[in-house]
Amino acid sequence: MKRTLLFFCLFIFFTFTCFNRYTPITLQEAKPTLMQVEIKGAIQNPGVYTLKRNSSISSLIQMSGGLLENSDTSRISFNYILQDKDVVVIPEKQEVKLISINSATLEELQTLPGIGPAIAQRIMEYRKSNTFQSLEQIQNVKGIGPAMFNKIKDKICL
Repeated sequence: MKRTLLFFCLFIFFTFTCFNRYTPITLQEAKPTLMQVEIKGAIQNPGVYTLKRNSSISSLIQMSGGLLENSDTSRISFNYILQDKDVVVIPEKQEVKLISINSATLEELQTLPGIGPAIAQRIMEYRKSNTFQSLEQIQNVKGIGPAMFNKIKDKICL
């Protein structure tokens, strides 16, 4: 009887010591709760800022003092969730400088798309005898047709 009792006690002891012995343990790395993001461009205070994880560009802009008047936000998603070490560049609005076809220099005319030295010279010669009264009149210059006019009409003025 003592043997049987001893056997059962040992059996129970070994059973409980082996129970949950091979349970897998997950060792997930704890993610930090903060991140650093750099912002530059058309912003009040460019620099590196520390934000909470899952912050958006909107909160970064707020933290950096806001946008400048000449900021171009047309290509920015304010809801974009930032990642650690991201760099955000806020572009500036590009002012379109119109070229006056009545008073532009040869070099200025050559900045127009498709206008080289030869066509620029023809424009200058044309305006010596005729002042441009409308933008469409530039099509009277040899080498400037409807296709070329469509390329340059948004970049010229009288």
